[in-house]
Amino acid sequence: MSSYRIPQKNWRRIYAQFVDLWLVLHQKTHPQHTSLYYNRMQLTTLGNYPNKEQRRLRIRRIWQIIILLQVNIFLVTLLLALPESADNIVDFGQDTLWLIGCFYLSFKWHFFYFHADDVDEIVNDLEECHGMAVSGPAASIIRTEQRAFFLMESVLGLVWHVGILMFCVLAISQPLWTDQKLPFHAYYPFDLHDPTKHPIAHVFLYIWQSFFLFYNMACILYTDVFASHLFAQLAINLKVLCIELTTFAKVHHRDEQQFRNELGRLVKFHQRTIRNVNRTNEVFYAPLTMQMLTEFLMISLSTFEALAARHEPTVAARFIIFMVLSLSHLAYFCFFGDMVTEHSEKVAQSAYDAYQWSPNSRIIRRDLIFMINRAQQPLCLAPSPFPPFNWVSYMSIIKQCYSILTLLLESMD
Repeated sequence: MSSYRIPQKNWRRIYAQFVDLWLVLHQKTHPQHTSLYYNRMQLTTLGNYPNKEQRRLRIRRIWQIIILLQVNIFLVTLLLALPESADNIVDFGQDTLWLIGCFYLSFKWHFFYFHADDVDEIVNDLEECHGMAVSGPAASIIRTEQRAFFLMESVLGLVWHVGILMFCVLAISQPLWTDQKLPFHAYYPFDLHDPTKHPIAHVFLYIWQSFFLFYNMACILYTDVFASHLFAQLAINLKVLCIELTTFAKVHHRDEQQFRNELGRLVKFHQRTIRNVNRTNEVFYAPLTMQMLTEFLMISLSTFEALAARHEPTVAARFIIFMVLSLSHLAYFCFFGDMVTEHSEKVAQSAYDAYQWSPNSRIIRRDLIFMINRAQQPLCLAPSPFPPFNWVSYMSIIKQCYSILTLLLESMD
């Protein structure tokens, strides 16, 4: 066993997940915590997870208010600069994309500011499920699946880190290869952004915008992988339930009392997972709704602007990057959301397999039939009335974007 302990203080908590990833890969250990737990730790380290514990700390509380203020001020400066680019469809499209992204950022910050304690309840329960002791023939299978999910989430998280870093470097270097004076087209009073009139103020604003970009992109990265890894933990719990249902019946089919005890435990675990899915839909209703709308707007607008700027490759490339990031971002959520629905449906088949091995007991078979009936109602992560996050919805959004683009291009011709 490794002697490594998760850092509980200072900035080292940022990379604790990747140390655990290294141990899982090279020493075949079981992940000490879920990716969800590490993502929360990363947000806390950045001072952007205002739960009740963090709000008790005066410095953290002041920092969280500063974060909200700087995001809202930045949003206003982008909004005031929008009329200046109204005459150029490409510049207007780029400014609108930044504005949508900044509004999404502001929305997420306000959500966590007021609902971090509700999110904590779900995270703590899923963390407890991850740490539950397992034994018997299913133990090795369950631990293997949990390790596989942790590896997948952590590796994809590393990929997102690289992608976000490249995006930030491209954004802050815009003044070097475009006519733009700052990374973002924003309005400031007294022409403070003009380097010829106010060179010192211009340098200050450039540093502020660069810091704003790196810090907030890091926060939005951890916020969004936090939400998507919440989907993943719900999926792995359902998969663990399927594994246990399939294996326990074959082991205990000769012992009616033990069979009943194990079945009762699994029924409670199934109800617990259903409750967590419903609670996730309830707590994350507003951010999931905003995300669905934001992704649709950003994919449509970036694709349209890339086509409008097709004669200028460097300009079109910027919008293609926007489009690819938006599509990848939505796909990440749909991938794990689809997994939740898929494994919730498989619970019914696993319960039916257990039914075939069950003792000749009316009570046991009744409980299994109830579980089968409940599992035939697929679980999904959906901000009603919008569609759930799955591959069907993903393809529908792409088709809708394509239809809108076709109509816009026909009207332009």
